[in-house]
Amino acid sequence: MKKNKKSKYFFRILFCFFLVFVALLIAYESGYYETRMGNKAVLTKEAMEKFEEDVANGEVVDIKDYLEDDSVDYSTGVTKIGNKITSGISEVMTKGLTGLFDALKGLFW
Repeated sequence: MKKNKKSKYFFRILFCFFLVFVALLIAYESGYYETRMGNKAVLTKEAMEKFEEDVANGEVVDIKDYLEDDSVDYSTGVTKIGNKITSGISEVMTKGLTGLFDALKGLFW
């Protein structure tokens, strides 16, 4: 009996999902996530100690000096345009539906 091409693709995709599952399982069991969160806690503890030291010395403190910004902006021109279009459509739909409901209220109430 000949194997179907569709079944061949199915098993390839299934194998890829299995590999992803094994990789995530290894990362979880090795403690990668816990180690990463632990490092953040240590950095936070160090920042708190530095803040307390600066307050004790009477220096001018600003919270921005003690917080680390780990966020990275991956947006491009395309995503910015997409966000503007999305917010515009959302605003039009919100105002349009509100107006529609107000008109229906006027007719029936």
